[in-house]
Amino acid sequence: MLGLKDYNPANKEFTAQRLREALKELEQVMIAEQQAMDAAAKAREAAIQIESHFHELVLGTKRQVLAQYGDDSDEITRLGMKKKSERKYGRPRKGSTTERS
Repeated sequence: MLGLKDYNPANKEFTAQRLREALKELEQVMIAEQQAMDAAAKAREAAIQIESHFHELVLGTKRQVLAQYGDDSDEITRLGMKKKSERKYGRPRKGSTTERS
């Protein structure tokens, strides 16, 4: 211990040597933790990039199916899309004009 040349605790659990060993162990664990966090951040970044690439492929595939088969084909429904003829356009109405007073 710094400045305590004659430090000699009654409880040997608290010796300067044990303190140095605990500090060394703490530093090693903190380094390992930081390395693990860095690895997790790199893995997350890689996953985000792959997910983005996959998403772009899905969107491109949908565009290609639309271009090949048309926007009112049965094939686009297999991708979970609606046919052009099945889409509703305009603002939804709250009721017919005959119900208004």
